Amino acid sequence: MTSSALKGLQGKAHESLLDTLYEAPCNPDAWQRFLDQLIEATGSRSARMLVMDRAAETVQSSIKRNIDDADHQAYVSHFVNTCPWRPELKEKAPGQLYSSYLDFSCRQNEFYQTEFFNDWASRQDIHHGVCGTVWQDEHQTVQLLIQRTRGQGHYQREETDRINDLVMHVRRALRLQSQVSALEHTRKALEYTLEVQAQPFALVDRSGKIIHISSEAASLLEELPQTMISSSRLSLQDPRLQSQLMRLLDDVTARHHGAGGVITLPLSASQGIRCLVSPLHGNSLSQQYSDHQHPLAILYFQDPRTEVYIDLDCLMQLYGLSEAESRVAAGISRGLGPQQIADTYQLSVHTVRTQLKSVFIKTGTTRQSELAKEVLTSPAIRHWRRPELRLSRSA
Repeated sequence: MTSSALKGLQGKAHESLLDTLYEAPCNPDAWQRFLDQLIEATGSRSARMLVMDRAAETVQSSIKRNIDDADHQAYVSHFVNTCPWRPELKEKAPGQLYSSYLDFSCRQNEFYQTEFFNDWASRQDIHHGVCGTVWQDEHQTVQLLIQRTRGQGHYQREETDRINDLVMHVRRALRLQSQVSALEHTRKALEYTLEVQAQPFALVDRSGKIIHISSEAASLLEELPQTMISSSRLSLQDPRLQSQLMRLLDDVTARHHGAGGVITLPLSASQGIRCLVSPLHGNSLSQQYSDHQHPLAILYFQDPRTEVYIDLDCLMQLYGLSEAESRVAAGISRGLGPQQIADTYQLSVHTVRTQLKSVFIKTGTTRQSELAKEVLTSPAIRHWRRPELRLSRSA
């Protein structure tokens, strides 16, 4: 007997599913219709798509079909991490779905004893499913889950394989939507002029007292769970990191100014904010705070969730660079070497090195690392955060 999944994922029903999928990158509301069609095609009870953080621990947004709103909210707020398959799902290869009955070590009888089933799934008559990570990038993880009731039986191997034939199209649609969203975000940002902002920074003295902090840095530090600003003093809850910070502050504010270093401030289980602790000299801010009674350190914060755009016109105005010199300065700041820049613009490496010498003179720097620091902390830098993936316009 041919199962419902095998019958539903062929012919016109299959073509309609594909049409809906490839509409979704430009019309996120189509994801809701896709779930409806998927439930019907696979003879299932309900379905969900979850946009999560990279570690797949926190739900950022989601859509669902045939699940009560209150039950779904309870799921994304708590039960998503009590599901007995979740630890194993993190270890399974992305890009496909797995049968909860066939592919996980938690057997069905054990499943019926879990908190997840007794406090959440049983009330909705959810017994069997397929689930998996259908798309993932450096920022987000998207998971798809389809469920059946007890009377419908579990997803057999042949059914699971047929559903997985569709998953590669889901993955392509999500990747396309991410690219379309990023391009649209960039277009709007350039059209309306991105807000001018330098690298988020703070000026502190040897004891960690904040003398000045940029609004971008203040907003960023508020997001860090183990970082506190109390009585105008920066402190870290982790004793090891606090000790490391104080050593670096002591180093860069000492009489002979040490070189400083980098510490990583935890943002989440999988991400951290890099904090560069440097002496306050050789920077335009050093003149403004030269009369301060104690030596100061400057802390630069690098948010891994942001994209950096270098405004070449602004570089030309700031330092009196030619257009060609501004491209060289930007290239060095992005981590490219003279040969890579020459290859990019079809120039000789000799020409690029000549232009680089001129850039050094005009920016008052002598090394490529100094030039990169000067550019990346200048008003020529624009920061923007890649937009989160949305599965509906109202999400």
